[in-house]
Amino acid sequence: MAIEKVKKVMILSEIDKKKDVLDSLFDEDFFHVESISEELLQNLKGCKYLVPSKTYEEEINKIDRVQNIFKEFGLNKQGFVQGFFPQEIEVSEEKFKETVNNFNFEKFYVNLASLKDHYSEVLEEEAKLKEEKSFLINLSGFPFQFSILNGTERTMSLIGEINTKKLQQLTKDKRTDEVFLYVFQEGKNKSKIFILYTREDVALISDLLKEYSIDIINPPSEFSGFIEEETTRIEKRLSELSNLKNIIFSKIEELYKDKKNVLILEDYYRSLAWKESTTSKFLVGKEILFIKGFVKEDDYKKLEDVVRKSGALLFDVEIENKDVVPVSLKNSVLFRPFEFLIRMFGVPSYNNVDPTPLVAVLFTIFFGFALGDAGYGLVLAMMGLFFALKYKNNLGAWKFFMILFYGGAMSVVVGVLTNSYFGNLFSAYFPNASLTKHLEQIAIINPTSPEGSVQFIIISVVIGFITQMVGICVNAFVKFRSRNYADAIFNAIGWLLFLPGIVLLLLASGSPILKTVNYFILSTGLIFILIGGFLSTRRTFFKPIAALVNIYGIRSSYGISSFLGDTLSYLRLFALGLSSGILGTSFNLIAKVIGEMLGPVGFLFVIIALLVLHLLALFMNVLSAFIHSMRLNFLEFFGRFYDLGGYEFKPLGFNFKNIILKRKD
Repeated sequence: MAIEKVKKVMILSEIDKKKDVLDSLFDEDFFHVESISEELLQNLKGCKYLVPSKTYEEEINKIDRVQNIFKEFGLNKQGFVQGFFPQEIEVSEEKFKETVNNFNFEKFYVNLASLKDHYSEVLEEEAKLKEEKSFLINLSGFPFQFSILNGTERTMSLIGEINTKKLQQLTKDKRTDEVFLYVFQEGKNKSKIFILYTREDVALISDLLKEYSIDIINPPSEFSGFIEEETTRIEKRLSELSNLKNIIFSKIEELYKDKKNVLILEDYYRSLAWKESTTSKFLVGKEILFIKGFVKEDDYKKLEDVVRKSGALLFDVEIENKDVVPVSLKNSVLFRPFEFLIRMFGVPSYNNVDPTPLVAVLFTIFFGFALGDAGYGLVLAMMGLFFALKYKNNLGAWKFFMILFYGGAMSVVVGVLTNSYFGNLFSAYFPNASLTKHLEQIAIINPTSPEGSVQFIIISVVIGFITQMVGICVNAFVKFRSRNYADAIFNAIGWLLFLPGIVLLLLASGSPILKTVNYFILSTGLIFILIGGFLSTRRTFFKPIAALVNIYGIRSSYGISSFLGDTLSYLRLFALGLSSGILGTSFNLIAKVIGEMLGPVGFLFVIIALLVLHLLALFMNVLSAFIHSMRLNFLEFFGRFYDLGGYEFKPLGFNFKNIILKRKD
């Protein structure tokens, strides 16, 4: 359980050397910058927080737009399966420096943005043409050139839409004898008409439009020829635009080949932006610059050398109780994958313990029992190991897949002991095979039998009890280390004596000696708990009441009620393990029935059904095992001792999120 020791330091420098100091700290990548408190600011008269000189906001916004353009054109799209796995982009130091120094991003951005704007203009014109085409289809049957609508010195014309019933009335109206009325599209409800009239008849046409509710249709101004001519023009232009879109897209695809350079620059500029933003935590006076932060004890000598070479001064500052100290976890390679889970929950406070090794053991056990099948476990372990090796350079992915490997391996052990191999696959399809009988002999528990279910339940409860005791032990350790001796003895060790004493009271009933020893343990633990409750309040009247309710758990951090609830919660291991086997067995039966129904060709369908159904079962069982194993750690176990009050130690330096930088060393 290793939380690395850190030192709190203060760096003093001349203002003129700010850039040299900042660059040195950034390049070395081991100094965590911390904000200087308001209290110190008030004590240092004339000092103020430094304002960052550059934000790199413009560069980052341009990179974001580049990424959005690529995404808009579907160039960043990943497949369904591919989306579950990290995309590794390894970059050498030479390539990184070459991109940063030589890649002309401004020219690249201008070209891409210009292509995107041109593409948008093409889409806009294409949409307009399609709208015109739809307009022409709506005017099918119009026999004249559209230029006729422009009129002459003496005539005017219009296209209108009228209710078909009113059209019949309109054609009978004597006033229409003064104009040319042509019906070119007659429908059940609506009809379209063309009216040609002299300019002297404008008032007459206006009256007819109002009286018969005629809606004027105004074609686009671009229309001049016949419908066929306009349709040909539009189709030709749409074809040209389609080709133009393909050309623009191919040019954008060509630029997409430089995506790696864009990702390199994104990490570069975001790191520089973070570097500059940290300067807002610096205090600056007339001539002096104050920088406060933390450094790991192992890196302290290196920090001294860096500060000295920069011409600055380094001072140690005592860590106070009110300080929120950044936390850096350090574990062996065996336990390191489970830091992934700790970070999901949140790192502990600096004065707490690193629970990673305990979580590694407990999570693996919980997962193994929850999955509880050797077949599923073997597939999961092989898959986890394969992808852990494949993504060994991606630390987050490596940790996740190694967790699956550990859980799968433990599931193999549990499955062998419970004779669960993809449910009852061997006994269902090969009942008389020697391998099936041999595997049955190895098993020690049959969870599907009444006796085996009871044994599995007892094992689950025992695991829960032991886990809770371990949690209380860690609680006692933390309290002793923080010199809170009274609470450690009366509210931790008291429960470590009392709770096992209750269990031994049931198990040691046949031995007088064990019974006597157990009474001593039980009574000692009870006395400690009562004293813990007695000391938990300062009011004399409430002290006896507090002592009694401390047993229930109201005053204490633990109690009978929470112990029973948390311990029984581990019965989910039995339920999940049993359901995993039952689900696999059910799928075996379904596949077998399908095979028997299909006769001679059923064998092929049985294999297909088994593959599909067991892949589904594997996904469902692994998901539930992972979730519930996390829950048993985060709620039932962490609740005993975990103090979620820390935040991660984040040294100032390059922060690579898109790429994996392969350094020479």
